[in-house]
Amino acid sequence: MTALTVRLLGPFRALRGDRPLPSPMLHKAQDLLTMLFLAPGHALLRESAAESLWPDTDAEISRKAMRQTLWQIHHATDEPVAQDRLVICDGDGLMINPERPVSVDLPVFVGAVREAQDTGGRVLTDDRLIRLCTAADLYRGPLHAGCYDDWCLIPRARLEDRCLTLLDRISRERERRGDIDGAIAWTQRLLEIEPAHERSHRRLMRLFSQVGDRTGALRQLAECRAALARDLGVRPEARTEDLGAAILADRMYHDSGRSALAGAEIPPRPDADTELNLLRLEVAALRQSIECIGEQLRDAPVPASAAGVGVVPPLTSHQPGPNG
Repeated sequence: MTALTVRLLGPFRALRGDRPLPSPMLHKAQDLLTMLFLAPGHALLRESAAESLWPDTDAEISRKAMRQTLWQIHHATDEPVAQDRLVICDGDGLMINPERPVSVDLPVFVGAVREAQDTGGRVLTDDRLIRLCTAADLYRGPLHAGCYDDWCLIPRARLEDRCLTLLDRISRERERRGDIDGAIAWTQRLLEIEPAHERSHRRLMRLFSQVGDRTGALRQLAECRAALARDLGVRPEARTEDLGAAILADRMYHDSGRSALAGAEIPPRPDADTELNLLRLEVAALRQSIECIGEQLRDAPVPASAAGVGVVPPLTSHQPGPNG
């Protein structure tokens, strides 16, 4: 029996051995397999799966669509022997064949996140750190990227949160080991997934300052402001601004390889000149965010039904009617 490899993180991908399937699966077949691998015990009621895949569709039509989808999965993945099918149909139920050798990225990734959570703030062994880094590399993007059906959105958000937890743990361990470049790289990967993660912006500001890259630290503050304004409509916390003010005023110093602000005392508020420079940085970041939004609006198509909506007619003098 040829082993299958299924990748659910990022765009759906299925391989037979190390080669793509001879017959690519259609989107609904990919959706059904993703649902089954997400389900407890890799099993679902057939009717429940059909309702999720074809909502607001007549029951007879959805049953027919399910038969076609299952045939497509069998055709793309199955061995000649019927009992070796990837998906088993058992009365009203569907399940992944436990006897079929299948390698799926999701369980490995989720297991690594649990391991990262279980270790808390404890020191990681080299082997454990390697396992966590290998699992983090499995996250090629959002769960089943390209699917925006309701059944997929909540699991996708949960997995994204778990990825942030994993990347944060790896970054902190790299910093603890004195690998500042590694800590910076892993924190930047986190911000690629969640640009408005303010704590990670602060970490990057501190790490850049620690290696003497004052410009990089201040640029990170500007990116933090822009991301928070764009994604959440808020300004950074006071401690983020205080950290930026300390870096701008060159009040950061090092003690045994650590920044004075790594766990301490909040620096005093900046003077007028420092405030002015910070304001200039903020204005530049906001201008960049506004320009980005403007480009998105210009590129967005305007539906025909929206033509004329929001257009205010010119003012005219009041013309009394027949009754005055």
